[in-house]
Amino acid sequence: MRIGRFFLIVLVFLSIVSINKYSYGMENTGIDNKVYVLVVNKLTLKDIDKMPNLQNLTHEGSFGLMNVRGLNGYRGGEGFATINASAKAYANNESSQFYNLNQVYKKIYENRAGSLDKEYAIGNIQIGRLYNQNQDNDYTPHIGALGDSIHKGKLKTAVFGNSDTDEENIRTAALIPMDSKGLIDYGDVDNTLTEDMDYPYGIKTDYNKILKDLLDASSKASLIVIDTGDLYRLHTYGGHLSMDMFNKKRDMILEDIDKFIGNLISSIDREKSLLIVLSPNSGEERIDGNRLSPILLWGRDFKKGTVISTTTNRTGIISNLDIAPTIANFLNTPLDNMAGNIIKSVEKDNPIEYINSINKKINTTSMVRSKTLSTYGTISAIVLLLIISLFLLNMRLDNRLGKWIKTILLLLYGMPLVFILISLFFSSNLYRFILGLALFIFIFTLFLNRYQGTKTVFFMTHIYLVIIIADILLDGIITKFSVLSHDPIIGARYYGIGNEMVGVFLAAATLSSGLLYNKFNNRYLSLAILIVSTILVGYPKLGANVGGTIAFMFASLYFILETMNRPLSFKNIALIFIIIGGVIAVLGYIDSQLNPNPTHLGRTLIHIGNNGISIVRNIINRKLLMNVRLVGVSTWTKVLLVNIFAQFAALYFSKNNLKKLYNSNLGKGILSSLLGSIFGFLANDSGLILAAISINLVTLFLLFIIINNEEIYGEQEVN
Repeated sequence: MRIGRFFLIVLVFLSIVSINKYSYGMENTGIDNKVYVLVVNKLTLKDIDKMPNLQNLTHEGSFGLMNVRGLNGYRGGEGFATINASAKAYANNESSQFYNLNQVYKKIYENRAGSLDKEYAIGNIQIGRLYNQNQDNDYTPHIGALGDSIHKGKLKTAVFGNSDTDEENIRTAALIPMDSKGLIDYGDVDNTLTEDMDYPYGIKTDYNKILKDLLDASSKASLIVIDTGDLYRLHTYGGHLSMDMFNKKRDMILEDIDKFIGNLISSIDREKSLLIVLSPNSGEERIDGNRLSPILLWGRDFKKGTVISTTTNRTGIISNLDIAPTIANFLNTPLDNMAGNIIKSVEKDNPIEYINSINKKINTTSMVRSKTLSTYGTISAIVLLLIISLFLLNMRLDNRLGKWIKTILLLLYGMPLVFILISLFFSSNLYRFILGLALFIFIFTLFLNRYQGTKTVFFMTHIYLVIIIADILLDGIITKFSVLSHDPIIGARYYGIGNEMVGVFLAAATLSSGLLYNKFNNRYLSLAILIVSTILVGYPKLGANVGGTIAFMFASLYFILETMNRPLSFKNIALIFIIIGGVIAVLGYIDSQLNPNPTHLGRTLIHIGNNGISIVRNIINRKLLMNVRLVGVSTWTKVLLVNIFAQFAALYFSKNNLKKLYNSNLGKGILSSLLGSIFGFLANDSGLILAAISINLVTLFLLFIIINNEEIYGEQEVN
């Protein structure tokens, strides 16, 4: 079909003219560089106010937030293992048993993992358990990717310190520098504590000993990891302490760590060094419930400001997967088997103030996101059932009751727009969000109670289209903190367009196309809207949503068939699949071969090329399991079922009106949206939400038009 060739030409043209917004390449500085990773697990943003040395570094280096999610959550060894893997990995204390490889533990290691080819200072005697824990991990992580990179570059690794208690060895920090065999060249994880009864468990990190050992190790190792340990010991010991005593001990520990930072900085050469201060787990819950942890990068190439990477494309936020490629790039070692991207510095006058500001908005959005959307879906379902009941009772709706029903339908149809608008003004805390939501709903209701014609619902449809297109082109600046946008805490997606917004966009684009076709009888205008929308959703530099692209392409190609009066035959369905497959292949080629920082699609294709077709099976399994899990527990399952029931009921009770509507040019847009929603559900790991939101908007649109039957068919004839 000519339209298929047009899609390919447009995509190739965009790949040629595309310009990177950021340059993430760093200068090759040779093998004399040193990277120090200071693990301050359970550190929070509030703690930095009590740490003058660390605070000074935030005014010299790049400060930001890091998503710490591992395979399942934000705590324990999985965050550490993920830093040193190609994808989200799992680990716990049992699979992180690192010891100095003296005669006893060397024998244990070799008995379990095989003979050593040379001398190593530290090894994980449970490396086999770690691999077993990730055997069924559909992300197929390469365990120890950073350590392997360092060793391939003929460089050495080291680790010092632990988070041991009096009953348990906690040595997860060593997961960061180990190679795929669980081995580290230099360091000490057995003898770094000293007794002090003022500290949790009567022990504390011996910073003087570690600092002395560092001076020796820095002449041998290029990557040195230091586990400060004491904050995590306090975290596990906190249940024995009152809040006052907890805070007193925490302040004492923070003072020790800050003093160590000052001593460490004075002993390293900034022009040849990179210091990374991070917490691989979420912060201390008794101080700050934030799941994004603070991160600081100080050294050459990192100026005063904040962080960014092409993994997130969000100023101030990076992923734990970005740590390994940043270290490897600084040390000029291979970036093999690394899914993250190199962290870059972005200039900011007051990075701490900026990070605190976006952190509040992110936390608020994350806190209200699920409940707000599920409440919206539930109310929509209840209203739809109520209206169908009124149809069943054959009640008249050309009265005051009908007026209120129309107001409610319009309000529900416009609620995604409200969610977008309040995020621009009321997202800094929970109370402002609730106040803003109530205020917008009140004003919106007053407006809709006065203007209830079909022009209002048509106008809202076009507004959705304009706002979402503008938002995609402006890197999400409009909806960044909306409940319909991404949640950096979850970390499923950081940029582009997510499935919730794709659902709104799909309904808006198809309905707008149908409305314009119905008004002007010009299919080319409608096709242009659908084609542009599809490109915006699919292009790697813009929407970067593969499942959403498939949904839009099915909707667009079906719309084309309808305008050409072609049946949805087996031949045409096969042709649609071929065109979609071709477009996805082109997008994948552009992303993996022409984009220096590939998005999810490009990285997936590269991953398949490196590891074989079995990766496809893992991806399909992960997506199917996600949809199955969502269908079983999500509110949106009920919303979707109610919408399907409502549409069939409306067809039964208002057969003539719907028949006229579906036979109109507007009907082509409605049917395209429904078909696109179905394939959006099948092609996404959270496609249920996409389909439910899109179909819900279409159902609200349909019922409003049915109730306003006289207006729509009185003012304009259907074709």
